[in-house]
Amino acid sequence: MNETMILSIHFVMLGISLAIPIGPIKLEMIKYGLFGGFWPSWFVGIGAVCADLLFMFLIFLGLTSFLHHEWITISMLIIGMIMLSYLGISTIRNSGSTLSLLIDDKINLKKPFWTGFVIALMNPYNFIFWFGIYGGSLQSIPSTTNEITRIALSLCIIAGIVLWNLNVAFTVHFFRFLINEITIRWLARFAGIGLIGFSSFLAYKLFSFLS
Repeated sequence: MNETMILSIHFVMLGISLAIPIGPIKLEMIKYGLFGGFWPSWFVGIGAVCADLLFMFLIFLGLTSFLHHEWITISMLIIGMIMLSYLGISTIRNSGSTLSLLIDDKINLKKPFWTGFVIALMNPYNFIFWFGIYGGSLQSIPSTTNEITRIALSLCIIAGIVLWNLNVAFTVHFFRFLINEITIRWLARFAGIGLIGFSSFLAYKLFSFLS
């Protein structure tokens, strides 16, 4: 097994490691999956992956130092806090209404896509990964490696994220047929509480950053 193959496996596992933790993206995927099935859940993940690709593109353009400015960090924390609070509150409020399991093709997929995109774009931890851990991982690639190979190896991270998001979307899609409507309501409420919890943590980080 040559060095490039080993690095490919390493980067795929890095992407899976990034995608596994339960965060705002996964909570949204679970929520949309419970109410709409595979495609809405999957499109939340696709939106998040598009934000990841944007981060990767900015790194390749050499904008890492610019994006570490204080005002950018503050802006991301504020927008992320507001976004997650809104999603959490609306999820809890809507979970109390009369629900029925929706058919996949009746859901407008633009909403879950843009929800995933904005959450990933404004998540400071996603930001830290791409401009910290990913930037460091690039140093593990031999300097003699050509640019196309470097890009291909970087896309292995995206492949790992996509694989895990597929797993989540499929799992939630099939799981929802095993539970009743009341359970779905309570799971949605827990997802909303989780989103508010992440928002509160961002508020704490913002307060710590400004103090």
